[in-house]
Amino acid sequence: MADQQLMVAKIVAIVVLLVVTLIFCFLPYLLDRFYKWTKRAKGNAREFMVVLCLLNFGGGVLIATTFIHMLPEVVELVNALQQCRMLVPTPFGLPEVLLCTGFYLMYFIEETMHFVVRRRQLRKGPAVKVVVEVLEEGQKQEPQAELVVEQQEPEEPNWLRGLGIIVALSLHELFGGMAIGLEMSVDTVWFMCGAIAVHKLVLAFCIGMEIMMAHTRWLIAVIYLLVFSIVTPIGLGIGIAVSETSSANEPSTASGILQSLACGTLIYVIFFEIVAKNHAGWRVFVSSLVGFILMFGLQIAIGEAKGKSHFVCP
Repeated sequence: MADQQLMVAKIVAIVVLLVVTLIFCFLPYLLDRFYKWTKRAKGNAREFMVVLCLLNFGGGVLIATTFIHMLPEVVELVNALQQCRMLVPTPFGLPEVLLCTGFYLMYFIEETMHFVVRRRQLRKGPAVKVVVEVLEEGQKQEPQAELVVEQQEPEEPNWLRGLGIIVALSLHELFGGMAIGLEMSVDTVWFMCGAIAVHKLVLAFCIGMEIMMAHTRWLIAVIYLLVFSIVTPIGLGIGIAVSETSSANEPSTASGILQSLACGTLIYVIFFEIVAKNHAGWRVFVSSLVGFILMFGLQIAIGEAKGKSHFVCP
């Protein structure tokens, strides 16, 4: 009965995350009919203060979820695997090393993607020379003109910029979905689903805004947003498949490794995609802090902040 309830909770989480993410992805296009954002100068959607505060609120939620809920759970699971000799005992902290592996794996993938995009740009030709005519002021005669040559980098195509955003963030969200699917109780499934959703829905709105502000063609924009919306449910499905291969109280090697990697990728998202802003202001700081306090309070309320090991060696 408990296993059926757990499976139902995960399936409902898949449907809810897919539908709500799609709504938030396309919401900017609806709001643009009223606020005319695309009529303004091109800019980054994350530069809007309201969006930036919401994104950092989600970042605060993820900080609490990652360090107070996921990290202790990963340490407990990997230590249980080592005690059961399902993983080789090591003279160093294996859970922390696996977490760092996930962090640097995502770092490597994202830097590789940026390198490929940059190389593609440079293949189109060297920097364009722009000749600017500067007129001397304060003279009544015919103004003298001098030529100033500037180096202008080739502009990144809007569809390519959107592709970079989608590929990078989809990898993050894939591991986020796996983190939900690997949970072993109904309460923690809903807890993780809420934590991931708070972040992803704001991020979905931001991505929709950025693709819209880049004036990406409608068909390409739809494909990008559909891909971003389905990656978390796909990750959740992978997590379900992995968790079903082990008994309820037995530690799973695949689950332990994947949860560690997922935890590392979430830390990458927090510090490279959200918190790494140059003095964004007190409102952004307070938004992040409120998100952290809210999720920490929820963890205390449902007893997720701490707990005893429940794993039994096979």
